[in-house]
Amino acid sequence: MEQEKSEVKIQEKSEVKIHAFKSDPKKSFFAPEYDYRIFETTVQKVNFKDVAKLLLSKEKEIIKLPKSTVAAGAVNAYTGLKGESTTQRFDKYNVLKWEDENIKHIKGNIIHFHNGVMQYFKQPIPKELYIQCWYNVMRKGEQIKTHLHDIGSHCYMGGHICVQADNTSTHYINPINQLNDPMIYSSENIVGKMTLFPNNVPHYTDVYEGNTERITIAFDIFPENPELIKGGNLHSGNYLKIV
Repeated sequence: MEQEKSEVKIQEKSEVKIHAFKSDPKKSFFAPEYDYRIFETTVQKVNFKDVAKLLLSKEKEIIKLPKSTVAAGAVNAYTGLKGESTTQRFDKYNVLKWEDENIKHIKGNIIHFHNGVMQYFKQPIPKELYIQCWYNVMRKGEQIKTHLHDIGSHCYMGGHICVQADNTSTHYINPINQLNDPMIYSSENIVGKMTLFPNNVPHYTDVYEGNTERITIAFDIFPENPELIKGGNLHSGNYLKIV
């Protein structure tokens, strides 16, 4: 098994870092093969102080929305966050539908980064893209527990954007090795950092010890309309067609 880190130019104005969970060459029929890539870049043309103010200003309004019925028995959509939260209603609103200049630029950054990753893998760029986008607010003592976004046959990409944080990281786990000496990539939460990863990669955060709110935007991308897909783990949500 191998972990490697390299740098490529997927975006013109921003460095892209790639972390790989990659298996050794297979020498047995039963040996696992895997190659999971986690991509990181910096969002351009966004004032994240203003984004933080916007997200916090809408927190009470969003908490009034109905809770998600997806995984109803889970704690805050499997994140383990306590109390009422924007995370608990992740499919009842969509941040990228808001009329705001910074949000407009965030959407453009996501599209551009997604397309660059597809080009890196020499894959065709989908003619359509749909996205479900929500945000997480954590306060001192809180933690997002290990969870993943999808393991179905239509599993695609998910992402995180750090809006506001203080000395905290998100930890991504190799899906094939989660138990015995798990392979973990720890990514420091730096304001403006955007991460793209396969949606079946489990991840969690540190217990937050900062004095200000830790705020991240999270999203799932789909190359076709999720509401028209039959079967699998997808569900009705607040999707936005972005391409």
